[in-house]
Amino acid sequence: MLFNSYQFLLLFLPLSLAVYALADSRPRLRIPTVVAFSLVFYGAWTPAFLILLIASIVLNWLAAQSFAATKSIAIIVAAIAGNLLVLFLFKYANFFVDNIEALFGLPITRLNVVLPLGISFFTFHHIMYLVDLRRGRAQLCSLPHYALYICFFPQAIAGPLSRWSEVGRQYGMQAFAPGWEPRFARGVLYIVIGLVEKTLLADTLGRALDPIYANASNGPVNDGSAWYALAFGFQVFFDFSGYSDIAIGLGLLFGIELPENFNAPFHAASILQLWQRWHMTLSRFLRDYVFVPLSDLHLGEFRHTPAHYMAAILITMALCGLWHGAGWNFVLWGVLHGLAIVWAIAWRRFFPSPGRWLGWFLTVAFFLLTAVLFRAASPAAALHTYQGLFAGPSIKPITATVAICSLVALALPSTRELVERLASKPRPAVAVAAAIATVVVLLQIGDNETYDFIYFQF
Repeated sequence: MLFNSYQFLLLFLPLSLAVYALADSRPRLRIPTVVAFSLVFYGAWTPAFLILLIASIVLNWLAAQSFAATKSIAIIVAAIAGNLLVLFLFKYANFFVDNIEALFGLPITRLNVVLPLGISFFTFHHIMYLVDLRRGRAQLCSLPHYALYICFFPQAIAGPLSRWSEVGRQYGMQAFAPGWEPRFARGVLYIVIGLVEKTLLADTLGRALDPIYANASNGPVNDGSAWYALAFGFQVFFDFSGYSDIAIGLGLLFGIELPENFNAPFHAASILQLWQRWHMTLSRFLRDYVFVPLSDLHLGEFRHTPAHYMAAILITMALCGLWHGAGWNFVLWGVLHGLAIVWAIAWRRFFPSPGRWLGWFLTVAFFLLTAVLFRAASPAAALHTYQGLFAGPSIKPITATVAICSLVALALPSTRELVERLASKPRPAVAVAAAIATVVVLLQIGDNETYDFIYFQF
């Protein structure tokens, strides 16, 4: 069930809101009702995956209860290791099997498994809760409460990654208490903006760029269209920012404020700023749960030296790339961004600022160039695309589409800023514009093939 589908927009969402409005006046029904909706939403994809999700919720909750009773860190370590093992088996086992076969020529049977939807995201939520429980930043809770934290349907598939300290106290609060209307209006605006980003911008770019990347899998793209392939960086932004905005809007409808995930990343003047604005919840996860532990490792004289921090950054970003996909192109993408971050830190320390506009241009250019690795089917396909950049760009039927979407991505303010401007007071014109945009989106969904959200594959 996709957010950008009739099934969700015209059936699931109105029905779930209507039922929740009835349950909202009864505190004991609030959390179980949303948990039930969330399990139905997740199970609608593949019912078999629902067993894995429920089992992971119960086992991790039991681990948390056991830790609270015994204060044994070994329980937390074992639970985190179990979560990572399950993620490895489903997402990375065949990748390592293929590489072992290629290196050593050993015939190894591949696992016949399908990647469960959202496994990376709910695994990270389990890890965040367990680590924060150990650190005293999360509290013990009931099983329904914990289940809602893990499977809350707006964020269960692709985030945003929410820490318990950010959302835990909101669960079970009355959503339709007096004064709920402004929050609900903000939620609707988030959803409409997210749907526009996804259906009218990301999917339009996708239809334009897919043939270029298909050609790159077969050989160098020398017809001048390789330059348009760089716009994939804008496509993935609209796609995932759109998903995040819809998720945040849905959360607001149910009285839960999820953390922001994008803050106009293409306004950044350095790669450091970009990663503070792009997929912000993942960036914070990588910083606090990967980089900080790595940088605090006891390594003798190597500890807390520039080389130590540089290694921690590179390992963190390599893992970031591997998290995005089981392929060497993703690892290379992560390493390149790690090197860029190290370079930016060194430059800031030893050299004068290059100026905002030059910094902005170099940052955006680097991001778009490396995004090719993210989209290409293989490192070879990415190389074919890069080879095509040596041919001058040519005018194609997709030129106007790519140009318009690119300009919107570069100029667009953050969705939070946009919503705050539009919803600061009742404006009939905004309501009419939102209604028209919704109709256009629904017509677009009906006329074209519905695209999955890109981050569903992660």
